Amino acid sequence: MGDLTRDRSILLDKLVGDCITYGLSVDESLEYIKRNFGEIKERVLFRRKKKIKSEESLMGWTNHLTRIGFLEIHRRIMEDLEREYNDTMHQLHLEETKSPRDEYLIVKMKTLHLKQAWHLSENSLGVPILAALKAKLDKYQDKDGNNLGIDYYYKHHTSFFGN
Repeated sequence: MGDLTRDRSILLDKLVGDCITYGLSVDESLEYIKRNFGEIKERVLFRRKKKIKSEESLMGWTNHLTRIGFLEIHRRIMEDLEREYNDTMHQLHLEETKSPRDEYLIVKMKTLHLKQAWHLSENSLGVPILAALKAKLDKYQDKDGNNLGIDYYYKHHTSFFGN
């Protein structure tokens, strides 16, 4: 068991994480891992569970989720918003070129189009600006690496606060 490759160790951690997530008993966990990885001893299961539940491990997962997970979800939302925006524009064009025109439907579609444009601009502009501000603020840390935050930044970088 001590000669696990990095990939096998990662797989075992994932399987043990599954056991924690699904609330499997010790016997169920050992059976699940045996089917998907190979047989392990109970003490190995307990050590891996302790490692996975540790604060450091949870912070790693949180950091991954906030960086990668957020960006992935944001990208999908942006693609959906763009698709809906383009579809509405296409439908609006078709409706405006029909004869006779349904003015009530055209007004509703224009209203929807404006709402979609607002959502697109909010999502496309807000996130990059916030990310840039966060990166800028993250540079301001004390000697122990603690983030000094926005108050420190404004106190030292704007004339309004006495600079």
